[in-house]
Amino acid sequence: MELSCEQISFVHLTKIIHKEAISSEYLVVFFSILSLVCLGAFSVSFVATSVYIQKAYGLSSEQQQPSVSGAILIYNNQKYQMSPFVFSDGRDLHKIQYPSADVNPVTTVQEGGIIKIEFSKEPVSANAFIVDYEADVPSVHPLKKLSKDTFELSGVQGIWNLEVHAIFSTNSSVSSISSDKQGSSISNEYASYDLGIDMMPRTTAADSIHSLDQNICANNEVGIANVSTNVEQQHLASSDSNKVFTNYNNNNNNNITLTSIKGENPWVIVDLGQQQSVCSLNLVLNNGDKIVNHFTIQTSTDGVHFNDPVSYDNTAMISGGETYDLSSDFPVTARYAKLTFQGNTEGTVYTLEQTKILGNN
Repeated sequence: MELSCEQISFVHLTKIIHKEAISSEYLVVFFSILSLVCLGAFSVSFVATSVYIQKAYGLSSEQQQPSVSGAILIYNNQKYQMSPFVFSDGRDLHKIQYPSADVNPVTTVQEGGIIKIEFSKEPVSANAFIVDYEADVPSVHPLKKLSKDTFELSGVQGIWNLEVHAIFSTNSSVSSISSDKQGSSISNEYASYDLGIDMMPRTTAADSIHSLDQNICANNEVGIANVSTNVEQQHLASSDSNKVFTNYNNNNNNNITLTSIKGENPWVIVDLGQQQSVCSLNLVLNNGDKIVNHFTIQTSTDGVHFNDPVSYDNTAMISGGETYDLSSDFPVTARYAKLTFQGNTEGTVYTLEQTKILGNN
């Protein structure tokens, strides 16, 4: 990669520092070389790959490549090696690389096409997403799951990160995330993989128009009328002095915070007061850059009958919020949105610092 003073912007350097992809010592060397380049002393060309291990709540100086199962994307009978992004061995969270500031597409795909993921080790579960890291708030769009390893391409056309998130069991008797309390040993591994793609529109004009109608969202905040959760029901009657207290704050009528959520599959249902055109949930998860949370999202028009759950993970790339599209076809008409937690790489304790509903109101 050729570097020049003109090509290196303050924005890119800020991203590097903010994302903590390199150490402070490396930054000193980097800026020393950069100053010589800018003074015209010499030009430099290099290719670098940095790998670091991030402990659950801090950075480690240890530099080594974790052993991660491989993943290959198959499209139109062609195979493409995917790059591992994040890996958890049940104790530590390893960040192998950060998404590129400019996605370099490896292949061109077509909306409505079918992809298959081939793993070197059979996963317990796997899901695929289109992720936009360059948006003001990174967005995660789920691909429609056709089978355990096959997905249908969807989303807005353009150049994106295609990610696969997988859970691998380290114990043949374990089929899901299992932990009784935060900090307990988890018997599963987690890995996410990336491939840059260029998504082309559907083949027919009618399909393309339908796709555009389905995938346009104003991303306006939608007012919240009420919140219900099973968390209080689990803990209010407890006499345990170490019980987890849960509270939510809905004073501004469009945001919810829930602290110290604990238990088996705790859920939160947001009532919008009436049916509306909704697109996504904007969530800020505590330590979202250090913990991968597994959760599902469902919608309903009556609060009784919910659609099939769509599985998600936060990307673990940033500490701030991310938006999660409610469906592979959005917006959807709904009055209720249900968020259900299904474990994380630290155990079964969760904190929602922010929950907002975005739509076309």
